[in-house]
Amino acid sequence: MKAITVHRPTLKIIWKLLVILFFPLTIWLYSVISDTPFSTIDSGANYHKWIIFFLYLGCLAIWLYLDSALSNRSFFRS
Repeated sequence: MKAITVHRPTLKIIWKLLVILFFPLTIWLYSVISDTPFSTIDSGANYHKWIIFFLYLGCLAIWLYLDSALSNRSFFRS
């Protein structure tokens, strides 16, 4: 039986592309959880945008922590 192999450079690219997906995912999750339509979030200056901005910064902080922790593991080193 052959094992499934994934190339490490591919994993690194996918992992780094996730940071691009954080922002739309954050907006979508906020819209679903708070039951706020996107048109309300998109229109004018409102507190929803600040909440989404700080949630995005939180996601980036978590990503940076996990990225540094995983890069120290031998599996993710090239």
